[in-house]
Amino acid sequence: MFAALRHFNLTIWLIIVATFASRFVQFMIWPFLAILLYQKFGLNEFEVGLFLASATIIGIVFGFYVGYLSDIVGRRKIILAGLALSVAAMIVLGLGDSLWMLFAGTLVQSLARPMVEDPGRALMTDMVEDREVKDMALHMRYFGLNVGAALGPILGATMGLTGQQHTFLLLAGIQLLYLAGAAIVFNIERPVKHSAMAASFTLRDVLGILVRDRPFLLFVLASLLSSIGYGQIESGLVQYLQQQSVADIATLYAVLIGINAATIVVFQFPLLKLTARISPFLRAMIGVALFALGFLGFGFAPVDPPHALALAMFVFSIGEAILFPTMNIIIDRMAPPAMKGSYFGAFSLGVIGFALAPLVGGSLLYWAGGFALWMAMTGLALAVAILYLRNRPI
Repeated sequence: MFAALRHFNLTIWLIIVATFASRFVQFMIWPFLAILLYQKFGLNEFEVGLFLASATIIGIVFGFYVGYLSDIVGRRKIILAGLALSVAAMIVLGLGDSLWMLFAGTLVQSLARPMVEDPGRALMTDMVEDREVKDMALHMRYFGLNVGAALGPILGATMGLTGQQHTFLLLAGIQLLYLAGAAIVFNIERPVKHSAMAASFTLRDVLGILVRDRPFLLFVLASLLSSIGYGQIESGLVQYLQQQSVADIATLYAVLIGINAATIVVFQFPLLKLTARISPFLRAMIGVALFALGFLGFGFAPVDPPHALALAMFVFSIGEAILFPTMNIIIDRMAPPAMKGSYFGAFSLGVIGFALAPLVGGSLLYWAGGFALWMAMTGLALAVAILYLRNRPI
């Protein structure tokens, strides 16, 4: 399984290492933006959800067009532009002292993120031909992401950086290093030439092909619904703890996020070997079913002591370790080679669920309470599991 690592080139390793570093710092601060908006600017749960959702939805819709552009003008140019925007966004978020400045920084980052991540995943698989190497590259990227997410909150809390606004400036520095590294590596390893067919596609052509690809559309729908559920870990959970009057929210949330990421780091590759003979769509169904069990646990678990809450996070995390790497593999296999960027970009429309998650979670918390939130997410995850089970094109 790990023999595929020998076939990774500089571009693949750059994306993996940069993903780790970015997530390491990002998880010190980004999930705590909701608390910052609540404590510093007095926004309630619904207003926090509206703030985060509105900026993110704009970025996700933009992400579809970015995917199309990456097929035409080249993934590397899009990535470099996205990194430059991300640096600017982090500086604004780190120095902003008004609600409008924070919104502007959040909006620019929402535009920059799909410019880096979607073409980056497509570029990794463009660099190699062997399917096993492609799958391992996507798994390693996700592994690096979660190592960073596991260490970031814990070391950040130890150094007093977790949840501090100035941590955004540290993230700006990381993104600047990524930009410099990408400029060097992309010059060493020449871009893969685009096919004439890819260059001839218009946006209308791409839209027509995607609309006729029913299995892919169902996959995007399933992704959207599961993203609404998963997004509660980044927004709903921290507001739920706030609502439950937890004394030290930052520490407890950092521990829960640490459990989430550490579980994925430890179990991702054993689970990959265990489920190797299972089709990707069936694997995705198993993963989202475990989401449902985790949400059910959040609904019934007391916050003090938080042991049952930690167990629910563990079950949820096992599901995540199965689901998300599998989703990238499904996209790579469903996409025609000349339209891979467009397919990854179109898949980002499913990530609208992440944008809706703060609004959905904040609304349920504000008007119905925490138990209603977790029961609604349990039902949503079970519906997605059925959708995966009944629509298996591969």
